Amino acid sequence: MTTTASEQPTSQASFLVADCGATNTTVVLFDVVDGVYRLIARATTPTTVAAPWSDVVLGLQQAITHISQRTGRPLLNERGTLIKPARRDGSGVDHFIVVASAAPPLRTLLVGLFDDVSINSARRALTTSYTQEIDCFSLSDRRNERAQVAALIEKQPDLIFLTGGTDGGAEKRLLEMAEMVNLGLGALAETKRPQVVFAGNRHLRQQVGALIGDRAVVRVADNVRPTLETEQIDDAAEVISRLYQDVKLKSLPGIHEVNEWSNQSPTPTARAFADIVAYFAALHQGRVLGVDLGSNSVTLVTATADSVNLTVRTDLGMGRPVVNLLDKVEPAAIAHWLSYEIGQEVIRDFIVNKSVHPQTIPMTEAELRLEHAIARQVIRQVATEAAADLDRVGQNGASPFRLLLARGATLANAPRPGQALLILLDALQPVGIFSVALDRYGLLPALGTLARREPLAVVQALEAGTLLDLGWVVVPTGPGQPGQEVLNVTVNPGALKVDVGYGEIAVVPLGTAQPVEVSLQPARRFDIGFGPGQGKTVTLRQGAVGLVVDARGRPLSLPQDETARRNQIRQWLWDMGA
Repeated sequence: MTTTASEQPTSQASFLVADCGATNTTVVLFDVVDGVYRLIARATTPTTVAAPWSDVVLGLQQAITHISQRTGRPLLNERGTLIKPARRDGSGVDHFIVVASAAPPLRTLLVGLFDDVSINSARRALTTSYTQEIDCFSLSDRRNERAQVAALIEKQPDLIFLTGGTDGGAEKRLLEMAEMVNLGLGALAETKRPQVVFAGNRHLRQQVGALIGDRAVVRVADNVRPTLETEQIDDAAEVISRLYQDVKLKSLPGIHEVNEWSNQSPTPTARAFADIVAYFAALHQGRVLGVDLGSNSVTLVTATADSVNLTVRTDLGMGRPVVNLLDKVEPAAIAHWLSYEIGQEVIRDFIVNKSVHPQTIPMTEAELRLEHAIARQVIRQVATEAAADLDRVGQNGASPFRLLLARGATLANAPRPGQALLILLDALQPVGIFSVALDRYGLLPALGTLARREPLAVVQALEAGTLLDLGWVVVPTGPGQPGQEVLNVTVNPGALKVDVGYGEIAVVPLGTAQPVEVSLQPARRFDIGFGPGQGKTVTLRQGAVGLVVDARGRPLSLPQDETARRNQIRQWLWDMGA
């Protein structure tokens, strides 16, 4: 994660960036100090979108006031309005930028033809933004037209996403679907009519627009499935993201005053996070994985120098949506990650209480371990389903990466860095050699917005240590037996030698914060990314945890015996310093 900040900023502009989440609002101040950009201060306060406040500005003002108190720099005037631009006396700030995920997701009705073709691709497009699928009308739907129209009227979606038919393909059935949508729209009050996005057979754009255009705004996007073998969701994803901004973010209570402070509309947090992951991918010229374990959503980003895949799950998170986890897995799957005995009803009660009171934090060690177990299962669920989606369209969702960027209060607030790293390794079960960085201050979306405006500020802020470098991880793959030697690690040739056996997770101290040479030599049947038995000498940094060798095997398996399993979990925690 080495960066170079030898260049000077082209201007002395200061930036105040706010991240308005569903539970917390974080504000950070960047400015130039001694010729380079630095993080000056940050503050986090509860988000005030919901009742009894119903005004996003109140939480922002509280956070900005905290920054002013800590820095002695007035940022708000006597009316509570942001001072902008910065003044000669040191007060104010030049630029104010907002990223937000506090708005509810777009409630979406999906309308298409075949479930395993256009509907699947449409769902992939929906998962790139904050959306919630509330119903789906397709050829496999057994409801008649009257029942479908009644469902549309009852559920009153924010968005109708109409797709289906390859370019030049099916027309009649798709037009019948559009006519049904038109009937439903006609029965809704004009103020309650949803937006419509058409991303189907491009030859039907004019006819669909003529059918529906008098009753709703129809936005056109590229066909998500132009041929049976081709998927293209980028254009539809961009249209849906803009709709979230226009329909949801712009309707947040108090957002109009916030917009007066800024020169641009709020950016969805997931998009800003994807921007910074893409920034790192370009910086490292390799694949980067980003995980954002939020309160009301989970975001997964994979990026290379020339492509970005974004998955946003609004049905899962560590706050209100966490109760949905019980619809996907049994409590026993969560208890699987615990080193102590616990009843399934206790797990259910904890999850339901967390859903009702998302601001609560663990009060005992047992509650902390349980929350970490839930985090493992939430991330695991999202990653597994995202990888399956990528595989269906011909991409490798499990391919190795060079850097893992992680954020979210559960991870950032873990008492020990080894705990956060072990959650990620257990949940994602990655392979190969990669480094891990934790967004301990909640800055990555803010840096994502700055990456386009002032990229040098991002480089210099990162160089100043705004991310917590957890260290490097080596994950050998291959069949083995417990205790069998998997990898020989030699630090600074001759200084330290460590042999790691199958089934073990080991932390190898590198002894210094400076880069050191590390020789990695796997046993004959094991692969660390260069072929079975092929070793390599690499230059690595220590990090907060050290060099972690995860030789537990893939997929990760635990003993069936309850006592043995709990002892194994406890041993892994001990080995990771967690």
